[in-house]
Amino acid sequence: MINNKDLPSYYLKPGEFCFVREPSLILTVLGSCVMVTMICRRLAAGAACHPVLPVCPSADSCQPDKCLLKNKYVACVIPEMIRKFQDLGGRLNEVEVKMFGGSNMFSRNSPQRDNLQVGSKNVSMARLKIAEAGLTLKSFDVGGNRGRKIYFYTDSGDVWVKRFQAKLGIIDYLADEKELLTTELKKI
Repeated sequence: MINNKDLPSYYLKPGEFCFVREPSLILTVLGSCVMVTMICRRLAAGAACHPVLPVCPSADSCQPDKCLLKNKYVACVIPEMIRKFQDLGGRLNEVEVKMFGGSNMFSRNSPQRDNLQVGSKNVSMARLKIAEAGLTLKSFDVGGNRGRKIYFYTDSGDVWVKRFQAKLGIIDYLADEKELLTTELKKI
């Protein structure tokens, strides 16, 4: 169910955040960035973010009123996503969270590789912020060295992932609870 033309769709660019109250399709392409998705079925609400870097350089530590680029940073945007659900009366135990991306886009022999492991830093910060909020990741597909195209359905919480593979083309699968599926399709 990747192409459903009946749903409103939103393409999330790096540093953007989307919160919707209607069934929608949110798409993005990831490298070292992460995409965190959240849904609350009772509220019929879904959200996704595409932060670029793990932490905000602001001395104000991403306070909601002061950080002008909060969607760009993992440490800033995840608490903002949670606040949106809470502002609508959502309880944390109702929010389903998934995470994708965080690839290491530099080759093993690249001199920048050790200094620029942004992907793993983004993943670590997202895990930290999710845990600090008392939430649990339902599923994830993170790391590696290939990009991903993500299709997130806000009504069901289903996430389809296309992994870009060197010489193999693209492998389709649904993100599973515990492992990556590379040859079979499975709904969450």
